[in-house]
Amino acid sequence: MTIDLRSCTGALAAFLSGILAALALTNPARMRWPVTEPQSKIDQWISSQSTSVVVGAIVAVGACAYLQHRGSRRRAWAFVYSGVVVLILIRFLVAEEVGLDLLSVLGFAKTIAAGLILGGAVAASWDSRLGRNLLIIGVVSTWLAAQSSTGDLIPVSTSSIGEPAWALLLLTLICAVACAVTDDSELRISESEPGVAAAALAVATGLAVTQRILSSVVDRQENPPTFSGWLVMVASTVAVLTLTWFCVRRLDTTSGSGGFLWAATAVAAAATTVFADLTDRFFLDGDRTSPLVIAALAIIAVVFGLSRSRHRDRTIAGLALLAAIPLSEWIFDGEHELALLLRIVALGVGSGLLLGSVLPSNPVIGALGLTVPFTALVFMSIGQHEIETVSSTYVKHDPPSTYVEYNSELRAYVDASEPDAAFRAEAATIAYAYEAPPRSDGAALLMCVVVVATGIALRRRSPVDTPSPD
Repeated sequence: MTIDLRSCTGALAAFLSGILAALALTNPARMRWPVTEPQSKIDQWISSQSTSVVVGAIVAVGACAYLQHRGSRRRAWAFVYSGVVVLILIRFLVAEEVGLDLLSVLGFAKTIAAGLILGGAVAASWDSRLGRNLLIIGVVSTWLAAQSSTGDLIPVSTSSIGEPAWALLLLTLICAVACAVTDDSELRISESEPGVAAAALAVATGLAVTQRILSSVVDRQENPPTFSGWLVMVASTVAVLTLTWFCVRRLDTTSGSGGFLWAATAVAAAATTVFADLTDRFFLDGDRTSPLVIAALAIIAVVFGLSRSRHRDRTIAGLALLAAIPLSEWIFDGEHELALLLRIVALGVGSGLLLGSVLPSNPVIGALGLTVPFTALVFMSIGQHEIETVSSTYVKHDPPSTYVEYNSELRAYVDASEPDAAFRAEAATIAYAYEAPPRSDGAALLMCVVVVATGIALRRRSPVDTPSPD
């Protein structure tokens, strides 16, 4: 049995590219950096992060459409390593004294680079079954696991989960360059049906921009929400589902593969309550499960789901599993660590089953579907819709140590090598964007309804377009 080194390198590059793009596009609800800016600037900065994710998602679909039109795999891998180089430069530029204005600019550059990486990886690897599956595993599992790493105090960065690790950046760069150098120039990206690229780009732009506008409306509702607040959230959800229905019909007229958009919407809705509990874990007593453990569980779960998704009846199994996840919120909440881990596993398996059973053959539709979990901002806002800024005192000693004291709502963290030297330290006021969403059975029920609605719409469609096995 011979091993195709070129194919293995491409599959590894696709997997790493999916992880890196997902890390850069993930925008967890809590942001915890020490900053000394006015409140108005902090609010503007927080708002810009969701907007930057929308821009990155549109770039990903546009880049994939352009690369499919050009047909060159080498050009696609060039997009990937160009995006990685930008992320490396951003990591060099970010420093503790960086202001919020520059951080906002770097945040947009980061998500645009992530869009280039995701779009290039999809275009280059979608025709390969191994590369396509590893790309999906990298994107979905990282999106699930990244939400668990928002509790710890981190240095100033463009993301609440910090900058990507050097090892990930360099390894992705090496693999992408190797693929660009060794790829067979005669092996071209498959051509798209007429009108698919334009339709997918229009759908990506319309959905992402609408989600961003509606999420800002939901974020302004009171917490806990009043009756009028719930009307706004329900109306926003109905608007998103209605727009998705129109978009799917548009995609079906050009490629017959709009079901992937419904599947990605169901996955994003099912994850809402799980992400709210992951965010809330920081405020509970006791140790939290390591993000690495959650990442490993997510990868195994998605792999298992994808491996069992070849038969059409797996669509129903995936939908049923995803619908059960928000309903489980009525039985268990975030205080049950084991139950939370089981829900993460169920979310990974359900995502793999559903996405794998409706995979499109066109890479542009694939890129569109993979961006939906990041741009489903209305669902995330319903689960975690209030951001409260908390001012605290930050004392930096002469040695490299810190003492951070929170108000009565939060626990105290002490990490000072010389506590007695505090009187010699220079104190400053810092602000944290703090969010502790309440457990909401109403939000869980609403997300369950969304999953059921997407399932009904998905099952009423014609047989979906599926990719070739090789």
